[in-house]
Amino acid sequence: MPNIKITDLSTDLDVRGDKAYFIEEHHFSDDEWSVDDEAAIPGPTFFRVIFNGQQQHGHGWIEGNKVIQWG
Repeated sequence: MPNIKITDLSTDLDVRGDKAYFIEEHHFSDDEWSVDDEAAIPGPTFFRVIFNGQQQHGHGWIEGNKVIQWG
């Protein structure tokens, strides 16, 4: 993955060129099927997980604070 720093809870193009909402790992619950209130967003919205501002392979769809699909 490119070494471009991504801002938490921002929207931009991801590594595949898809418009994505970027969420740092710490926003996810232990079971990874929900996020905290800070990361919640009206949806459905495509997201990509980031860690320390770097894109990770994890991605999917989120609606509100619920992950509705992992890719």
